[in-house]
Amino acid sequence: MSSNIDLKTLWQQQPAGDKPDIKAVIKKAMGIKNKTRNKLIWTNLVLFATVILIIYVAVNLDTRVLTTTIGVVLIIFAIVAFMIVSNGLYMGLFKSHPETDAFTYLAELMSIQKKQQFIQTRVLKLYFLFLGTGLFLYMIEFERKMSFFWAIVSSVCSLGWLAFAYFYITPREFKRQQADINATIAKLQAINKQLDEPEGA
Repeated sequence: MSSNIDLKTLWQQQPAGDKPDIKAVIKKAMGIKNKTRNKLIWTNLVLFATVILIIYVAVNLDTRVLTTTIGVVLIIFAIVAFMIVSNGLYMGLFKSHPETDAFTYLAELMSIQKKQQFIQTRVLKLYFLFLGTGLFLYMIEFERKMSFFWAIVSSVCSLGWLAFAYFYITPREFKRQQADINATIAKLQAINKQLDEPEGA
């Protein structure tokens, strides 16, 4: 079936019943796309500001300990690499398409879904690995100046927060995003299936 067909006209010809509200489904698909794009922009701003702050601190940090420098480099590398990969995967979010083309929205949502899964299963693992290693190395110099008790508290709080973000916050957000996308994809697939049925009859 051609992807440039007038979807609204065909849909209006379908018999009334339990068919999904096409306008509501398209609006939901647009909302997911816009929300993902806005989140990407916001994430870029926060991570960019974080990198600038880390560089500023590193330049003004009087240190001769190699682990501190390596830690800073690993943290910056983790953040920049994550930004590059995420932006590369989501470049399609900034392209506009006709609102009447449900096939395009379906393809876009399925693409976003796969990219989110890739980021969740591959990219974030490497991101947290390099970030955690960098943070651990960075803190060694300063923890040596603390008492044993406060050094342990500092390490537990810092690395514990990373673990909490990786094992709880990130998976929870991922499941919520996937649930929204799955529901909308199912509705778009139902629309496309019902539109294809007359042709196959």
